[in-house]
Amino acid sequence: MSDVDARLWRARELIGGVLVPGWAGFHLFEQWSAFGGHRAFAERMTATSHGAAAIAAEVIFGLAPIVLWIGIEARLRARSREPEELRGALAESPALANRLGAISTGASWLFFGWLVFHAVWLFGSKIAEGSDPVRTWLRLRDGLGTWAHAVPLAIGLSAFSIHVAAAAPRVSAVMGWSRTAESRRAARLAGLIIAVAFLALYAELAGWHAAGAGVVWPL
Repeated sequence: MSDVDARLWRARELIGGVLVPGWAGFHLFEQWSAFGGHRAFAERMTATSHGAAAIAAEVIFGLAPIVLWIGIEARLRARSREPEELRGALAESPALANRLGAISTGASWLFFGWLVFHAVWLFGSKIAEGSDPVRTWLRLRDGLGTWAHAVPLAIGLSAFSIHVAAAAPRVSAVMGWSRTAESRRAARLAGLIIAVAFLALYAELAGWHAAGAGVVWPL
């Protein structure tokens, strides 16, 4: 493997396993204010995502990493074999690791594809209509309760949870933090916990936007 490909594999894991979940966590922090009503939502979004600077930040830290990950992934899959440490990050058995790797890669592509759709739906409205938080509130409330967005959202969040579950052990492997079987198992457990938390919290939030009710626990 060339040095360029080795650096690209590292970049792929850091973008997909650190930047994207980090952005998703910040996005959850913003959106969680919705439980306080549209006024609380508008106040939070005005403070964090309103105006030209906020839109530029979304492009740099939200959309650009998505596009970069897709480009790197497409190049690597066409020209380079996955490093040994990454292939063994998801399971000790080589056969199981290969199967889980294929599943996680498919989930990552599915998640990023859905994320592009979701970002265009919301980000496009900001460009066309302005970044008024109340407009965003109304768009989420009116859209997430429809089949056209509820079904893709369920698929996208499920794919995201698989992506995150695989990302933690893969990032740990590419950074050289999991050199023993015990440390690899710990990284897998950490990824699973983070993935379940993201899935539960985002599902609850989506249900609140769509119907004013809980999905995972009653509200």
